[in-house]
Amino acid sequence: MLIIIKKEFLDYLQSIQFIGLLCFTVILFIIGAVTFSGKYEQELDIYTKRMIENYKDPSTVKTTLYRQPSQLSFISQGVEEYNPSGYVLSPKGRLMPVPPGQRNFKLPDIPEPDWAFIIKIVFSLYVVLLGYSAVSGEKEQGTLRQTLANPVGRAKLLAAKYLAIILTVMTPLLIGMIISLLIAGISVPQIYIPGILQKLLLFFLLSFLYLSFFALLSLLVSSLIHQSSLVLLALLTIWVLFAVMIPNTSGILAERFSRTPSEYQIAKRLGPMLQQEVMDKIRKLLGKVKKGEIKSEEELKLSADPVFEEAQIELTEYFKLYENTMKERQRMGRNISRISPSSLFHYAAQAVAGTGTERENNFNEKIKAYSAIYDSYILKKVGKVIAGGGISFIGTGGTPEGKILYVRSPSPEEYQGDKSDFPRFKDNLPSAVQSLRQALLDMVSLVLWNLILATSAFAAFSRSDVR
Repeated sequence: MLIIIKKEFLDYLQSIQFIGLLCFTVILFIIGAVTFSGKYEQELDIYTKRMIENYKDPSTVKTTLYRQPSQLSFISQGVEEYNPSGYVLSPKGRLMPVPPGQRNFKLPDIPEPDWAFIIKIVFSLYVVLLGYSAVSGEKEQGTLRQTLANPVGRAKLLAAKYLAIILTVMTPLLIGMIISLLIAGISVPQIYIPGILQKLLLFFLLSFLYLSFFALLSLLVSSLIHQSSLVLLALLTIWVLFAVMIPNTSGILAERFSRTPSEYQIAKRLGPMLQQEVMDKIRKLLGKVKKGEIKSEEELKLSADPVFEEAQIELTEYFKLYENTMKERQRMGRNISRISPSSLFHYAAQAVAGTGTERENNFNEKIKAYSAIYDSYILKKVGKVIAGGGISFIGTGGTPEGKILYVRSPSPEEYQGDKSDFPRFKDNLPSAVQSLRQALLDMVSLVLWNLILATSAFAAFSRSDVR
């Protein structure tokens, strides 16, 4: 068996395909590392300056919370460039997203060559091109029958072919990763700390599982179909389905199943409705002013503030409901796309890199936890917590004595005293254990795919006619 592995492995290494892949891989990994180094340094510099500026003059009216850039974004960019770089937090949990950084709007659809993209597209395709003739090609040449005439079982022969393919494809992958780490480490030495290295090993294992899927798939199809050209056509069709079609259409399918109105449509419909409700209630209060039932501005304020408060709560709850609905639709799209091993690999890579949807959800959970601390601080300093934005109104009313009273929607107040004890917000990146926990389900799914394909490939090859 070792002799077969060695022979197959050396044959692959001497092929033009392998040399081309090695050169192309090194170029892609170098480009990815150089791009990451410059981008991460810029993002970290902006993040640091923003955090310093934010706490130089803290405010009880609003504060801005920023997401820490990931040192492992070279593994997978995830959705970082589309997500807000942070949120402006007002009292009572009102959030306003901070726009993300600059994007390439001239070529927005061209992905950056992160590790996940290189492996998901380039290496998976190479495995298909490497393994499509592993069985059918040898049968066409007549060498498969000669090999099985020797004292080697079919299971050992197929295992040897599988290991030769895996060794061949993992060799340039490992070389590319090492080169990328050496280049990136010059500017970002933090990637060499133990926690980051553990994540890199986890990603290498994930890459093995993903490429193993295509190796076993190639052996299965090559055992079922005895003509190499048809095997290649079938494998390329499956590859396009898994790597391109399913991941890119799952969101469309989820949108079709979920009829959620846009944020603009909700604001257009809900805003005037709530505004009208508030105005009607305030007009009733102003009517009481004219009748003399409310005689002072303080009394009017005490009656009007609960009206605004109720409207603010209703508005906030409605948008929270909308946000949860959108998250549910996003979750549906992700679950649909998980039919594809490429999507499983993609989501697990994001979890390892700390750049995916789970990372954004964790960031939002930290903001919610900090919001409660922020409100407690405001209550301690100002004595009351007032939500800002959303519903606003200014009205006047005259008393029977001819005095004019004003009613205004309340707004957050700025504390003018010492704010040296202002609570700090800190965004921590997930640990290696947390990343493993987030990626575990997708990795287990890839393991199951491998087991199913391995069993099917051995069953097909054992029944294959080698004549």
